[in-house]
Amino acid sequence: MKIALAGMGHESNTFNKLTTGIETFNLVDGDEFIHRGREDSSASGFYETLTGAGKEVTPLFFARAIPSGAVRLDAYEYIKSRIIEKLRKHGPWDGVCLALHGSMAVCGLHDPEGDLLEAVRWVVGHEIPVVCALDMHATVTERMVLLSDGYAVFRTAPHIDSFDTGVRAADIMLKILKEGKKTVNTFVKIPILVSGEQSETRVDPAKSLFEALAEYDKLPNVLCSSYVMGFPWADSPFGGAGALVTGWACDHENLKELANKMAKIFWDKRSEFVYSTQAMLPEQAIQTALSVTEFPVIISDSADNPTAGASQDATQFLRLMIESGVQNAVYTCVADPAAYRECSTHAIGDEFTITMGGYYSGKEYERLTLDAKLINLAVSSGVSYAVMQSKGVIFTISNKRCATYSPETLRVLGLEPESFNLIGIKAGYLSPEYQDISKLSILALTDGDTALELRNLPYVKTPRPMYPLDLDMVF
Repeated sequence: MKIALAGMGHESNTFNKLTTGIETFNLVDGDEFIHRGREDSSASGFYETLTGAGKEVTPLFFARAIPSGAVRLDAYEYIKSRIIEKLRKHGPWDGVCLALHGSMAVCGLHDPEGDLLEAVRWVVGHEIPVVCALDMHATVTERMVLLSDGYAVFRTAPHIDSFDTGVRAADIMLKILKEGKKTVNTFVKIPILVSGEQSETRVDPAKSLFEALAEYDKLPNVLCSSYVMGFPWADSPFGGAGALVTGWACDHENLKELANKMAKIFWDKRSEFVYSTQAMLPEQAIQTALSVTEFPVIISDSADNPTAGASQDATQFLRLMIESGVQNAVYTCVADPAAYRECSTHAIGDEFTITMGGYYSGKEYERLTLDAKLINLAVSSGVSYAVMQSKGVIFTISNKRCATYSPETLRVLGLEPESFNLIGIKAGYLSPEYQDISKLSILALTDGDTALELRNLPYVKTPRPMYPLDLDMVF
């Protein structure tokens, strides 16, 4: 049996006005995907499971980009055209597997994942099974529900089960091919916006909600049960969380009953979705860090989190760290290509005046000018960094937006994370790697594209009523 495999993923923050062009995406052709070997991705989970089951899998095309603002229409159309072109060229198919994110926004286009699925159906028809893997923070639409034969969704936050999700999605495909029966997706929207920082799966209520899914999967005629959390930093007409169940179509009524039960359990816990890491105003976070005796203390500059689509060029928290007189501290990372280029013209050890911030957002109040010393210039994972120091704070400037979730990046730059008293990082919840070294973690409730106080964000398209924007509501 011959199965197509493709991927398209972007988490689009519509509060970030920076649009995402094709140059931002990591584009991988099918042959390159095979030669890369195992990666921690749902596409790899699909591939290894299906080939391990003796199926012929043809990787087509894959595109992923760091979260940012909405994707430009020409970039999306290019990605779609490459997938559809190869789907037409290499068919016919017995099945199609798609590794998606689920919360892509495209300038001028309604429901991009639904649009891609519709294009796939135009090629393969409605008799060939199409199965998808989704990020936990997917925003599911009715068109997505109707056009796919099955879904598997991440079950951990931070996301450490992307490969396993691909395995579960591949298992759905294998069961469909073996049984030759029709499936159905049942989706119940839950009118709630929840940030990842309020729904880490290491603590309740998310822990118990997501652990229960393994038991639901054992029920008769259930192939996969899932919760999707939606993406709170997207102002979308499809916004909100949801309960999603894939199962055999012959038992649709019981599947509906399960999805409704899951949604009700989730809704009843809505007031329990609170910060799993202590959260406070930036000034309080600094003072707390100065009062402790075990280090490092890690403070998340939560509203400028690039892995949730923020511009990564805010400087307010870095300014606060320097002006507060903290010592033996590091801050990572301000993305500013112009500031990086200026740094790169200097020799290590030079002291000079540098202006940075506001490069992508265009916000003048984020421009920060200070005297600093160049400590190092280095490259990590394709990103160029300047390491600078002003007073007691070492900080990094990158030549482009980048993920900041790995302490190994600091080590590559010659900085040992555990040697610092205070680490300021543009992030929300910490990655497991940073959690392992942190003696105390704090969410600084800063202002920006990924502000955690959701009621302060300018939602316009998001359906109302919606908790917690509207507290006095029923479901």
